[in-house]
Amino acid sequence: MAVRAGAACFAAVLGAGSTALVSEAAATPLQITVQVGYHNTVKLGQWMPVTVDLTNSGPAVDGTLEVQANNSTGNGGPPLGAATYQTPISLASGATKHVRTYVTQDVPGTVAVRVVQDGHVVASQETSVSNTYSGLMAGVISDQPSALDSLAIVRAGLSPLVVHLTPAELSDSAPVLRAFDLLVIDDFATDTLTGAQRNALTDYVMQGGALLLGTGGSWHKTVAGLPAAVLPMQLMGSMVLASASALGPGRVEVATGVVTADSTVWLAEGSTPLLVESSVGGGVVEMATFDWTQGSITAWSGTASLLRQALVRATYGNSNGNSPGGPVMTKFGSSTSIANKGGALTNVLGNLPSLGLPAWWLIGTLVLVYVLLVGPVNYFVLRALNRRALAWITVPAIALVGSAGAYGASVATKGTAVLANEISIVHVQQGWERAYQEEYTGILTPSRGDYEVGLGAGHRMVSPIYYYSGSMNDPSFGAMRVNTTTQAVTLPRMSAFTLRGFANEGIVAGPQLTGTTRFDAGKLTGTVRNLSTLHFTDGIVFSANSFQKLGELGPNGSVSFSYQVVGGNTLGGQPIFVTAYPNAFNGNPLNNASDLERENEMRSAVLSALMGNYGPVTSSFSVPTVVLWTNQPFQSVTVNGGRPRTYSENAVVMPLPLGPISGNFPSSVVAGRMVDIDADVSQGGMPGLIAAQGGSITYSFAPTLATGKHLTGAAIESSNPFGAKGAMAPIGTAGLVKGKVWDWSSSTWVDIAYQDNISTPIPDSAVNPKTGEVRFKLSSDGSFSSTWLSLSGGVA
Repeated sequence: MAVRAGAACFAAVLGAGSTALVSEAAATPLQITVQVGYHNTVKLGQWMPVTVDLTNSGPAVDGTLEVQANNSTGNGGPPLGAATYQTPISLASGATKHVRTYVTQDVPGTVAVRVVQDGHVVASQETSVSNTYSGLMAGVISDQPSALDSLAIVRAGLSPLVVHLTPAELSDSAPVLRAFDLLVIDDFATDTLTGAQRNALTDYVMQGGALLLGTGGSWHKTVAGLPAAVLPMQLMGSMVLASASALGPGRVEVATGVVTADSTVWLAEGSTPLLVESSVGGGVVEMATFDWTQGSITAWSGTASLLRQALVRATYGNSNGNSPGGPVMTKFGSSTSIANKGGALTNVLGNLPSLGLPAWWLIGTLVLVYVLLVGPVNYFVLRALNRRALAWITVPAIALVGSAGAYGASVATKGTAVLANEISIVHVQQGWERAYQEEYTGILTPSRGDYEVGLGAGHRMVSPIYYYSGSMNDPSFGAMRVNTTTQAVTLPRMSAFTLRGFANEGIVAGPQLTGTTRFDAGKLTGTVRNLSTLHFTDGIVFSANSFQKLGELGPNGSVSFSYQVVGGNTLGGQPIFVTAYPNAFNGNPLNNASDLERENEMRSAVLSALMGNYGPVTSSFSVPTVVLWTNQPFQSVTVNGGRPRTYSENAVVMPLPLGPISGNFPSSVVAGRMVDIDADVSQGGMPGLIAAQGGSITYSFAPTLATGKHLTGAAIESSNPFGAKGAMAPIGTAGLVKGKVWDWSSSTWVDIAYQDNISTPIPDSAVNPKTGEVRFKLSSDGSFSSTWLSLSGGVA
């Protein structure tokens, strides 16, 4: 009966397509129910919740709950790298317990859950994860159960998967929230969230997340728990519009207030803002002054179009490619998980410097003792014994003893040391006291055994790193155990002098840095100031396809830069980081394998991880960015309670605001931003580009102009490394691609003679006379693709 019941349960779950399973051993006193992901859906490459419910009908259990995700593609092949997350549990007889932990999966696989007591498995459950997803995902927090469901139908291929979250499902960790490309809050009391959840929301936006707010008459309820720094408007009240042409024929209640200085109103009814957006750190916040769930909005036929534009602006339109997750269009069909990024860094993590010689005084002492023993001591002892003939025995014996002593001394001083190699990347945003930190650690041990690595204080998400070569037949290779309470990492059954590594990420107190720039006559000029206690050995500032290296920067110091920005980008050529730090790994070896060569290899690998490796479209920073290097460690690593010999390369990364432009500026300085995609979108296009079918993609260009300055001689610059657009889309029939610009004088779209990979002049009427903004629409009746667009011209 128990077997039939288990089979029936298993069949029912398969029929429902769910990842929630009940323990197969129905007779086991300890029952396990497992649910993986959000509502049984797992987004690949992101932290996903594993919710475990335990019911104990037997004797008390005092042991450990173990959760392990299998990331192998099957047949024991690569990638290798699996973490077992361990949580201490105590369960009395008749008690139940609800436990939530997080794992990442880059390929569909299984999640194994075990309860272990005194080294024995008390109960276990293995769950197949088949309902996986790799597209956009939107999390909706609302008291209305069907709020914003229409997001899921805005356009084929463009629509995100909509997941409704309860307050308990909203994580208090920003790296976990990064699984959502968009978070929506509408008709929900945010002040009921915990302080940790509110901080996580802010950190999520600051590190590149997108937040869409609905307000209206319940505006105070929605914004009460949100910091003013992330809100595009300071709301003060509400009013009712009898009719709003921008929102259909019905009555609409809208919130009123003051638009903040750095925010943009992109939809209004007269002077009343309806949709306002602002860039907050590396992310985007979109605020609707109306409630998306009020009847007049849900009944209006234009709501889907409006939601589509808000979605595109907040996700595809976030041009900050420096955020940890990377640009949205690079995520389809690929993984940006920290495990994959760590796998790309395994070569440099294993690139440890040669061990130095023992101390000079130790070598000198050994030599002196050896000389004394072989010479005077040996002579006088043998003479006193009147056995000088034994010298042929005593001299070799003394040599053997001396060699053994030298070997023992070298082992004692150098050979027993555990080596640690660390790469730390801290992402800083101006005005944000916290920062996102990603750490990659390699451990090399002198002997076999289990090693426990401590990471110091603070909450981190700890991940394995993937190995694509090495001891593939060794079940321990790439394995690790993580204590979710102490954050300690155990590396089991390590082999001598074989690298094992792991990664972790989290939010930390960030070093305070500031930076300013201006663009004048083709040169990017600016200053970076260090308000922290860190000492930076040097740095480098990037802008598109150009860079300048910086000198030393101490606490409370500043460093200036000024360099010519080359037009264009790295499409079709080497990524910019290859020429910044030449080394053997990128085909530009130095004359010898020096410490400088090793440093360049580390730095080149860090820049490669920062710039994404997403393809030629994203092989440089999208905004001016400074990278500062320091040897001061950002985490305190211990191995088996002791300090390892540690080598580290640490980077602090901060985007710089592009200040006022004067004189002529080349392509790549003012990049195009997607503000609407009115086309069916498909996955599987070229890296970093969007494949579309029958519709249009709209871009906005917004140069920073000083008061009284105007944009002149403007042109659209196109860079497409893959050829003509019609030839690159994977679906449909290639169509003729047309270009249009918005004519501000007549408020209509007008045709221009647009072509790929050339400069296309635009009429003066296409430039907003007040702000200098240019809007450009790319359209086709057949298959086409986005491209990398920028603006060139002059400011006078």
